[in-house]
Amino acid sequence: MKRLSVVAAALLLPLALPAQEVSYALPTTTVTVKVEVRQESFFAGPYAPFAKQMLNMSVSDQDAITSEITRVELIPKVEADSDAWYTCDQESAALLSLSAQGLVSMGNSGAPVSWRFLPGLKADFTDKGLTVPEKEAIETIYKEMPTDTGMVSIPVEHKILVEKTLEDKASDAADVILQVRKERLNIASGNTDASYSGESLRSALQELERIENEYMALFRGYSVVRKQVCTFEVLPLRDEKHHRYLVFRLTDDGPVAVGVHGTPYYLELQPEGTLPEEDSADKKKTKGSVRYRIPQVCKVTFSCDGQPLLQTRLPFYQLGVESSLYLTSR
Repeated sequence: MKRLSVVAAALLLPLALPAQEVSYALPTTTVTVKVEVRQESFFAGPYAPFAKQMLNMSVSDQDAITSEITRVELIPKVEADSDAWYTCDQESAALLSLSAQGLVSMGNSGAPVSWRFLPGLKADFTDKGLTVPEKEAIETIYKEMPTDTGMVSIPVEHKILVEKTLEDKASDAADVILQVRKERLNIASGNTDASYSGESLRSALQELERIENEYMALFRGYSVVRKQVCTFEVLPLRDEKHHRYLVFRLTDDGPVAVGVHGTPYYLELQPEGTLPEEDSADKKKTKGSVRYRIPQVCKVTFSCDGQPLLQTRLPFYQLGVESSLYLTSR
């Protein structure tokens, strides 16, 4: 028997029905919005407040996170409509499509969980710079010395080690940077007692550049770039007057499905053409008939602040019309 070209059902399930009857559901269309986001986390250097004073350079002294969308994909899926169940006789069931999309089983299987959002990052400057964390300081103590007239306090100075302040450490790092720059200039101009040429010259300059970049990170900070992949489900509703759906909001931490902060992104549907009128036949059960849906083709626009970012055309079963196919006369 020739199969119906339009998908008539998304699910066949054996239920407690009279003999020779089967249950089925009409299809509905959902859209999965798959979004790739580039997230950049900037960590300000611990010596950033001293960059202008010691190196005459302006840098940011505040951590920051920025996110931007790099790719969007719209993936349509067909599944069983839980609000559109019908029955038909076994002979008519040959026109239906068997699918497992209506069944979802969730349990504690112990399988590893794939998290949607990446864990937060923290700044790490432990491997930047090699300056000594302590410095020498002069401490004055007073010793009691006996004299002919009694005891006299005599000041005595001696050296001790104290922990360097943040400014002391920044000053040490700035001195290293300036010394490296001077040494690199001397090597490049030949103003040095050592002789460099060919590979040795290139290696020496590369090593000085590496050292400078390592210490510079303590002033200008560094960035970490990661990619997030998120998915959001959109189920268009038949009774909606305007098919405009909020998919997510883009925040500094990435896309979020709920919340009032962040840039909103929408999915808009615009029906195309005119479909036939709805069939008013009995929808419960008619011997020798099968209910089916004619999908409504829509222009789908993914947008931000009214600016279209992606457009395509997709069929939506729930926005179309229902009709009946009769295999025998009424």
